[in-house]
Amino acid sequence: MATQVTENMGAKEPIAFGRGRQSLEQSVWYSGWLLTFLATGQDTQGQFALMEQVARKGNVPPPHIHHREDETFYVLEGEMTFSVGDRTIKATPGTMVFLPRDVVHSFANESEQVRILVLATPAGVEGFFKEFSVPAPSMTLPPPAETPYSEKQKMMAVAPKFGLEFVLPKS
Repeated sequence: MATQVTENMGAKEPIAFGRGRQSLEQSVWYSGWLLTFLATGQDTQGQFALMEQVARKGNVPPPHIHHREDETFYVLEGEMTFSVGDRTIKATPGTMVFLPRDVVHSFANESEQVRILVLATPAGVEGFFKEFSVPAPSMTLPPPAETPYSEKQKMMAVAPKFGLEFVLPKS
C-alpha cells in the first residue's frame, strides 16, 4: 500500500517526488532552447533546481553573473566551450562543469545540438527562464529566431530581480 504525503507537513520537511524527462507539462521554449524543469524550488523547498536543456549550435548567452546560485552543468550530448572568469573549459559528453556564483561566465554550443543537465543551488534562477519563455507545444527545439532588442532590454531590466547581472562590453 502506498503512503501519501499529507499537506500538514512542516515547511522544512523534504518531500519526495519524481518527474519524467519527457514531461511536456514542465517544458518551455526559452530564447531558442527547450527547457524541461525536472525540479524547481517549489519542489525542493528552495534547495535546488534541476533542468534539462537542449539547444542548437550558435545559441550563446551573453557573459553574465549569478549572484545567488552556483551552477553545475553536465553534458549529456554534444560539445560546449565554457568561459568562466579567465578560464576556458572544453566539455564533451560526460563532462561536469562547475560555475560558482559571482564569477562572470558564458558558454558556446560547438555541436549542431547539445543536451545538458543544469543544477542551480539554491533554486530561484528557474523563475527567470519561466518569465521569458512560452510553454513548449512539443518536446522539440523552437524554430530559430532572433530575440528582439526590446525583449533583450526587458530581460536585462528584470535580471536583478533574480540575482543575475549581464556583463556588457565596455564601450
